Amino acid sequence: MAAETVDRRVRKTRATLRLCLGKLLKEKKIQEISVKEISELADINRGTFYLHYRDVYDLLSHIENDLFQQYTEILDRHKPAEIKESPKMLLTDLLFFIRENADLVQILMGPNGDIQFLNQLRDVFRIKIMEPWARTMHSVTEANYQYFYAYITEGTIGMIKRWVENSTDLAPEELAALSERFIINGAAGMINNPL
Repeated sequence: MAAETVDRRVRKTRATLRLCLGKLLKEKKIQEISVKEISELADINRGTFYLHYRDVYDLLSHIENDLFQQYTEILDRHKPAEIKESPKMLLTDLLFFIRENADLVQILMGPNGDIQFLNQLRDVFRIKIMEPWARTMHSVTEANYQYFYAYITEGTIGMIKRWVENSTDLAPEELAALSERFIINGAAGMINNPL
C-alpha cells in the first residue's frame, strides 16, 4: 500500500510540474524559464523538483519523449498498404491523440515550441509512413518524392495547427476526412466536391 501511495504522489507531482511548464511556455521561451518559477507555480520546493528532473530542459525532454512514444505507437499500428487505400484511419488516430494533448501540441508547435522536436516528429513520419507509402505508388519518383512529402506533411501540419488554434472545432473524424480529401484529390477535390 505504501509503494502505491508514493507512486501516486510521484505521478501527481510530475503531472503538476509538466502542467506548470506548459503554462509558462505559453508566455515565454524555455530559455527564460527557471526551476524556481516552475516550483513556485507548482507550489513545491525546488528540492522536490530536483528529485524528479535535473533542470527545466530535462522536464521538457520527458514531456516530449512521452508524446513521441505515443506518436510512434500510433504510426506503428498502420501499414503502408492500408494508408495507400485510405489515410483516414491513421489521420483519425493521430487527431484523437493531438486533441487529447492539444495544450502541449499547441505550445510545441507555437513560437515558444521546440523546432527540433517537431523535426523529429516529421522525420519519423517520413521514415515510417511516407517512404513506405510512396514506394507503393508507382507515379511517385525519386525526383518528385521530396515535393510529394513536403506537400502532404506541411499541408497536414498547417491544418492541424489551425485546428488546435480553433480549439479543435471539428471532430477528429471530420478533419481526417477533410485531410484525406486534400491528400488524395488536392485542391481539385474541393472544386468538384465543396464542403
